[in-house]
Amino acid sequence: MSLQRGIKDAFPQFQTSKWRRVFGATLVACAAALSVVAAFTAYEVLTNFREFRTEASDNIEWSLAQTELETRDFTAALETAMLDPEDDLDRLRLRYDIFYSRILTMLNSPNYQRLNVTPEFEGALQRVRRFLDSSVALIDGPDADLRAALPLLAEQSGHLRNDTRTLSLKGLTYFAEHADDRRERVTGTLLRLTFSAVLLVAALVALIIHVFSLYRRTHEHNQAIEQANDRMNTILTASFDGVMVIDSAARVLEFNKACEVMFQHHFEDIKGRNFLDFGVAADKRAQHAKALERIIAQQANHVAGTGPIRMDAQRGDGTLFPVEVSLETAQEDDRIIVIAFIHDISDRIAAEHELVRARDSALAGEKAKAEFLTVMSHEIRTPLNGLLGNLSLLNDTAPDDTQLRYIRNMEISGRVLMRHVDTVLNIARYEAGVTAVSVADTDLTMMLQELVDSQLSAATAHGSALSWRWEGTPFPWVRTDRAAVEQVLLNLIGNAIKFTENGAITIEAEALPDDDHTMTLVEFRVIDNGVGIAEDRIARVFEDFVTNDSTYGRVPGGTGLGLGIASRIVKTLGGDIGVESTQGVGSVFWFRLPLEKGDRPSEATVPTPSTDQMPLNILVVEDNIINCELTEEILINEGNTATCVNNGLEALEYAKVHKYDLILMDISMPVMDGLQATVAIRNSDGPNTDTPIIAFSANILPAERERLLAHGMDGFLAKPLNRTALQERLQQAYADGRDHPQDLDDITGETVHTDETEDIFDTNSPYPLLDILAFQNNRTGLPDATFQRLLSRFVDEGDALNAAITAPYRNSSKVARMCHDLAGASAVFGARAYHERLITADTATKQNDTAAFENELTTLPALWRKTRAALIAQVPAVSDG
Repeated sequence: MSLQRGIKDAFPQFQTSKWRRVFGATLVACAAALSVVAAFTAYEVLTNFREFRTEASDNIEWSLAQTELETRDFTAALETAMLDPEDDLDRLRLRYDIFYSRILTMLNSPNYQRLNVTPEFEGALQRVRRFLDSSVALIDGPDADLRAALPLLAEQSGHLRNDTRTLSLKGLTYFAEHADDRRERVTGTLLRLTFSAVLLVAALVALIIHVFSLYRRTHEHNQAIEQANDRMNTILTASFDGVMVIDSAARVLEFNKACEVMFQHHFEDIKGRNFLDFGVAADKRAQHAKALERIIAQQANHVAGTGPIRMDAQRGDGTLFPVEVSLETAQEDDRIIVIAFIHDISDRIAAEHELVRARDSALAGEKAKAEFLTVMSHEIRTPLNGLLGNLSLLNDTAPDDTQLRYIRNMEISGRVLMRHVDTVLNIARYEAGVTAVSVADTDLTMMLQELVDSQLSAATAHGSALSWRWEGTPFPWVRTDRAAVEQVLLNLIGNAIKFTENGAITIEAEALPDDDHTMTLVEFRVIDNGVGIAEDRIARVFEDFVTNDSTYGRVPGGTGLGLGIASRIVKTLGGDIGVESTQGVGSVFWFRLPLEKGDRPSEATVPTPSTDQMPLNILVVEDNIINCELTEEILINEGNTATCVNNGLEALEYAKVHKYDLILMDISMPVMDGLQATVAIRNSDGPNTDTPIIAFSANILPAERERLLAHGMDGFLAKPLNRTALQERLQQAYADGRDHPQDLDDITGETVHTDETEDIFDTNSPYPLLDILAFQNNRTGLPDATFQRLLSRFVDEGDALNAAITAPYRNSSKVARMCHDLAGASAVFGARAYHERLITADTATKQNDTAAFENELTTLPALWRKTRAALIAQVPAVSDG
């Protein structure tokens, strides 16, 4: 009974009639609310009945049926007039007027206007109206004219009977359904009224009973309090949370079943014992004893009544577990007792830890994704440097017109290939909010012709014709971001080519009329007669990672990103994009851009390399031998002096001794990377503290560019090397020095975009052992001796990697570094399958995935032997040993 007395003293509100007053007020409020509901429902019933009377007075159904009869009378009068030329036409006019009046009534009546939602009714009514409007002049005209026009009227009125029958049937059907619906609504309203009335009566009855109960309970006050205490004691005893009562000496007075389970002690065993001796950890007992003293003393800063506190409790087996404890004090006779409500939060703590682990795992996944994008950008784009660099060199060998055209098309295709690599990187840019636009004078005619030239072979492979034209007056010179517009068109053309077999693809450009005199709206359209898009798919074609069904989007090579990026670019440029398509017929993808008129550059303004520019002394820091030699050869051909070193530490040593006009710095290198080398050069007392340092890397993620600037770099040149961008940067270095650092986005040479076409590596098909085209392109771009030497070096390094992998005691870190070094060169020599495996192994290393790294190593030796044999077969002069 001590617990009962404690609760009775701690919660005196149970001894008052406050809850009864609240209950009574609630009943009164419910009764009032039900009265309002009943009144509103009754008003709704009366309104419905008034509408019934209004519709009945309009004779709607009778008028509809009468329309058909009047149509029959009119057509009969018309037939009679045609058969009897002497017949008086007044009867015909009378029937026409009656029919016309009936139709006019239907047109003006609000009741009939509701039938406009029925297409058949509306169509029939409009046809009848058109007949009446066209014939009224004849009916009201002279008899001679009317009699001459009777055959015409007969011909025009041939549909009247069917139309008026349609009016009658559809109208009667509509009003019958409307009447049924109205009856159902009235029935429902009556039911609600009945239900509200029943509830109102019940509430009134309950209120009466409550008043009577209040009167009766005034005589039973003490008995009700005891019953409430008994019920509360039962609730606390059966509670899933622990309830414990202790005195000022921490002796246990009450201990419910939940506490017994929680602390692994029976109440009979610990009754009267000090709770601190068994319920808390030994090193915390003194602290809890002082807290209990403050609670008993009811000091201002004690925790009783302030809400749950978290602490560690101890089970019977000595293990600790987290709990939340709420404390209350109560007076029992002449002593103070403490009531503790205890909740085991072990599961919640475990869940919180799991959430933290899940968050950390998600953050690690995002970091791994960013690192993967960095690696793939670097490793895939590096071999393309050899391809496009050699094409630039080949362009200087005085090719004839045919070869020049081939070189130009190959360079365009190389840039398109680069866009494939950067599809996901573009998504990263937009997610990072990087949407800068580089506006310049652009020749749309030349751009469209180059696009058609570059994509013609792909279209021919599908048996399709590809062409372009201006619609209306050409508007060739505009100011816009050419690379952005070119990417959108490439994405749309690529889609059209993929989904058009043995058809035709046409690109149209048209300057649309516009009231804005400063801008002209230019619309580009890519029209194909391919498979088309299903109607339910059209609304989602511009979403990321969305492709259509097997009839449209399951063609190999689609990433589901190209159209999403195209939509983003168009919106960034202030335009609109859309599609119109019919499945099995074809599609029209269009986008409109507001463009300012551009100026055709004169011969004097065409940028050309400066002939009087002094040669520059340039330091190239690049760990890939092939890229290093290509860059050196390009720089030397431009009349400069170039020195190439293979890591950041070597660059630092050279920079301390020699003065350079420009430093091209790779980022990912052994010994010392490019960022560390840049910081060291800037902080040194050597002659190059102010020399422009340009990042020379395949990594073009937005966050990476900010990091490059923060480490003291002045600009960025993307791999593969763009010769035009390099020439512009050399001129900037000569003219500006380091006084005018360039924004990273301004000197990338050519903005890299993406196209929803084939990926470089198709995960749905085997990788070719040797890409002959890539192999031959790089071979023709270098002198034979140089190519032989580089290939021999590559073969030797591949053999060394094989030896390191198969060694009895493998050095995993050394093998990982060798995989990274060989990845770029393997792509340059066309070893596609070997390159893919090296990239996968290198990525696993960066993600600390040891199991995946070791798994990749098991496939490399056999694959290298096949790749080595294929390379030797192409160049027998390379030693097979």
